[in-house]
Amino acid sequence: MKAALLLFASITNPKDAAFHEWCTTIGITCTGAQVRTTPQSVAGRGVFSTKDLVVGEELIKIPYHAALTQGNGAMNFPSLGKELLHLREQNSQQQQPSGSALRRIWNRIRRKQPPIAKETNAGENAQEYWKEELTSYALEAIEQDHPWSTWIEQWQRNDPMQTLVDQGTWTHDNPVYTNIYPNGIAESILTAVNDFQEMAPDIPDYKIGAAVGIRLELVDDYLFQYSNKVPTSASLFSLAVSRAVGLTERVTAIIPMHDMINHSAQSNVEMAYNEKDGVFGSFSLIASVDIPKDTELFLRYTDVTDDEGKWDDDKATWLLTQWGIPSSPTGNTAPVEEEHTASSREKSVQDDIHLPKM
Repeated sequence: MKAALLLFASITNPKDAAFHEWCTTIGITCTGAQVRTTPQSVAGRGVFSTKDLVVGEELIKIPYHAALTQGNGAMNFPSLGKELLHLREQNSQQQQPSGSALRRIWNRIRRKQPPIAKETNAGENAQEYWKEELTSYALEAIEQDHPWSTWIEQWQRNDPMQTLVDQGTWTHDNPVYTNIYPNGIAESILTAVNDFQEMAPDIPDYKIGAAVGIRLELVDDYLFQYSNKVPTSASLFSLAVSRAVGLTERVTAIIPMHDMINHSAQSNVEMAYNEKDGVFGSFSLIASVDIPKDTELFLRYTDVTDDEGKWDDDKATWLLTQWGIPSSPTGNTAPVEEEHTASSREKSVQDDIHLPKM
């Protein structure tokens, strides 16, 4: 408790202090790191070491129950869980398989990993609906002022994709917005594509347009299937998708504190899973190198090279539109803010974590 009071006393930003107080309440321990809103962060807000750390040292520990998963959501909101199960059964009968080239690419670049946690109450096909259901549980948490709400209300993202979704103009401007070719395409979509290409000029605009179209298609499918049945939010849906991390082929989660850490090609922390720690275990963020005090922490994002080690513009396109991370064939990407990212881009369990299935 004394350590927690000292931690709060050292945090001057009210938003950061509220987040850390929430971490203490829900059981997250931060023995070597804290969230800071500061110009010293590459994104204006990030996670920094609070002491000198040696390689292998644990600096953050997160109990499994703190993570937003379909199983945890159903346990916290059983009535909503039953509604979502009913919707899942309805939607699974109507769902059509996608032949999209970029969706096939997305599935190709996902890394298949050994199981981490077993959630037995999520249903056989639950993983197909993680995007929609995590969004529903997040909305319910806010509505009921559940402890998760303090964390969820701090989710943010600042890139062309989130701006486009927040505006909601793609459906108003152009009924056939999924057509990515310039025949009646919505102006707001063109703006997003152009903004993305300014960030990553080596990626062809038609590939960016295709990826943006897929993202919008996901949002539109979500609204079509869930509106007027459970509360919906396109903006929160987009945020949830961008922050999620695949734990297994059947469990996708949004993990507090992990999702606050920015990303870089030169990472200095990695995530590990403690399988025997409690019912479902816990997550640890561990120093992967020696880290001096007051250093910003970074997780590593997914690789954008092919089997021969060459830059893959298909992978780069998805990295850009999914998490706002630009890349090029001539150099690595720069550190990227947590508001733009939140997927599994680590190695170690890092080797036990994979990109969530879209």
